[in-house]
Amino acid sequence: MTSALVAGAGVVGLSIARELARRGHRVTVVDPGEPGEHGPSAAESRILRCSYGARSRYTELTWQSVRRWRELERESGQQLLIPSGVLAFASRGTSTGWEERSLAVLRGLGVPVERLSPREVARRFPAVGTEDLVFALYEPEAGVLRARRAVRALAASCRALGCELVRGEARPAGAGVLVDGAEHRAPLVVWAVGAALPGLFPELACGRPAGQVSYYLDSPALPCGPAGPAWLDLGRAMYGIGALSGAGVKVVPDVEAPPGARPAAPFELPEPARAYLRLRFPALAGAPVLSAETCTYTTTEDEEFVLGRHPAAPSVWLVGGDSGHGFKNAPTWGSYVCDVLEGKASPHPRWRLRPRTATR
Repeated sequence: MTSALVAGAGVVGLSIARELARRGHRVTVVDPGEPGEHGPSAAESRILRCSYGARSRYTELTWQSVRRWRELERESGQQLLIPSGVLAFASRGTSTGWEERSLAVLRGLGVPVERLSPREVARRFPAVGTEDLVFALYEPEAGVLRARRAVRALAASCRALGCELVRGEARPAGAGVLVDGAEHRAPLVVWAVGAALPGLFPELACGRPAGQVSYYLDSPALPCGPAGPAWLDLGRAMYGIGALSGAGVKVVPDVEAPPGARPAAPFELPEPARAYLRLRFPALAGAPVLSAETCTYTTTEDEEFVLGRHPAAPSVWLVGGDSGHGFKNAPTWGSYVCDVLEGKASPHPRWRLRPRTATR
């Protein structure tokens, strides 16, 4: 039995630890806090959608993850994935063809998808403004992950499989890990610490921290009706999720914010976002903001994952670069990472770990 140390108890670190344990490894997970209590993985909700334009590799990852999240649901006895469906809007003057490319890939892979005309959208989702719509892409089997609950279910599964979860601040120490100043070693070390990864390994090009502010609006109903889908509008840089657990309707301008910044009360939705709601969801246009939060993640120039062996320490692996789409893919991504760690697969060249250059 090989021992492994995983730094990071977010959704990716726990997914890797769980899979390693299922394969017979003795696993220790190190994180400053209890899983689900802090960081981006502790948010209330995350969208799970399979549409990625022409990037079929990510569509496959996400579609496989639907099955894996369902498996964890059965294991935990909790609902983790709400099958609300997801709408993607293609609008006049803003669409780049991403929706059409997504449609072609989804159909080619057999992922359930519908192409809805503006009239069909208005009939099925009357809360949606359709004045500027060309069409909407609808994924009926996509939906919303209860993020915090999912992370806690992963942690419980890890513990049931024999993983040891240790609270402590982890820092690199060559082939080892310093945990609150004490050195720990294992034949296999995996760093999956999310937005902290670039700062811990500044010599390697593993992305940079970024943030996005989510606003929760005071509305008892989902934007598209009582059981309506989550939605995204890439052309207008907006997405959102209906009200869950009394938190309010989640509206997110898809623009970067300083990583780790905490929005100050009183919270107010930026005017461009208000203008968008007046166009797309008129019933939400005047809704007051209940709260706001910043989600911090790691982004890469090409929005690809990062997976590679540390060039100076062959037993150390770095996993990151989620670029905001790591949560939904975590179960399948974690399994693939473990295949690489065990030598059963090679990292895709797009996910390679590179030394940082002066121009990056």
